[in-house]
Amino acid sequence: MASNGCQPSNGRTRRGWVVQQILRAIFTAEFRGGDRLVEQELGVTLGVSRTPIREALGELAAVGLVTIKPNQGAFVRPFGPVQIREIYHIRWLLESEAARRAAGYVREAELRQVQLETQQHLNLPRSSGWIPTALSLDERFHELIARNCGSVRLAEEIGRYRTLIQSIRAAVGNRARAQEVAIVEHLKVIDHLLSHDSASAGRAMAEHIQRGTQAAVDALFSPVDVK
Repeated sequence: MASNGCQPSNGRTRRGWVVQQILRAIFTAEFRGGDRLVEQELGVTLGVSRTPIREALGELAAVGLVTIKPNQGAFVRPFGPVQIREIYHIRWLLESEAARRAAGYVREAELRQVQLETQQHLNLPRSSGWIPTALSLDERFHELIARNCGSVRLAEEIGRYRTLIQSIRAAVGNRARAQEVAIVEHLKVIDHLLSHDSASAGRAMAEHIQRGTQAAVDALFSPVDVK
């Protein structure tokens, strides 16, 4: 397992960085189902102490990618298309409800700002910097909905999957124009929220995540790179 990029100095951010490194190794099949994740070895490889390693493994265990066995350590759980579909089904349940509820809570000014930046980005040339900015807009959109759904517990449940989903989105990138389609779908959700149409906002978010499920499966597990 090789470290990918410089580690951040902030403790919480460092834990997220460690999570991303382990996820990348799982997505590329460097770590497979049943493999043991040894804290000391991961710490040496990634150049961090055992504390962020332990915290990262706990975070991965909370979303079902790692099993922690007493007196044995952490083990990678089987990971494939079935697990991706399960993860996205959880997102479908949580985030469609968050979008439905957000129609009564989210501020119009925040929605319009994300809407404007998304529309402007769609009109830009697809240069090397296009995808990172699209992913940043993607993250802001989903966090805005979760933060303004009117339920702290629902927002926290969505947050448990945040680093995992961000890593999956980064792996998917814009294959088969996945990210372009995604942010167009964001605009549909925003339109419904601006119209205070909670039912339509929830349905649009559900359709968005359902389509994203297949894009993630294709990107991570298809033997042929989808263009």
